[in-house]
Amino acid sequence: MPNVHPLLVHFPLTLLVGAVVADLLHVAWPSRSQVREAATWLYCMGALAAMAAYFSGLEAAGSLSLPAGSRTAVGEHFFWAERTTWFYAFLASFRMCVSYIWRSTRRSVAVCSSLAGLTGAVLLLIAAERGGQLVFGHGVGVRPVAASEPGWTMEQIDDRPRPAP
Repeated sequence: MPNVHPLLVHFPLTLLVGAVVADLLHVAWPSRSQVREAATWLYCMGALAAMAAYFSGLEAAGSLSLPAGSRTAVGEHFFWAERTTWFYAFLASFRMCVSYIWRSTRRSVAVCSSLAGLTGAVLLLIAAERGGQLVFGHGVGVRPVAASEPGWTMEQIDDRPRPAP
């Protein structure tokens, strides 16, 4: 299966940032229940997209040869990605309970939910920055890899001639 992680990572970023913005708008205008509903569903879709990105990233890391010195950076990215994914999965579940089981309209619940969403946005930013550093700093997935680290390389399975760097 081809590496779909680069295709999936932008969906949770967009959906979850949109959820946080909608949550903040709901705090500013609590009478707009549609905004609260939109935030809840954006959190749910964003959490599902984050899970897809996380698991596709696990798959990608197992199938790519890593450039020298990038293993620690990969570990840091997965550390933050895992925590961010499960944080938002919990927050989305909480939001579904608040919106559809408890049907709470209390302002304090909306404020706490918004603060949790902002906390998640910080986690999301850190995970995204670590992922960007892998691509743009270490060249993971975009640059040919020298066989300086143990394991196989793409050159071993692909005999096509490559242009000189």
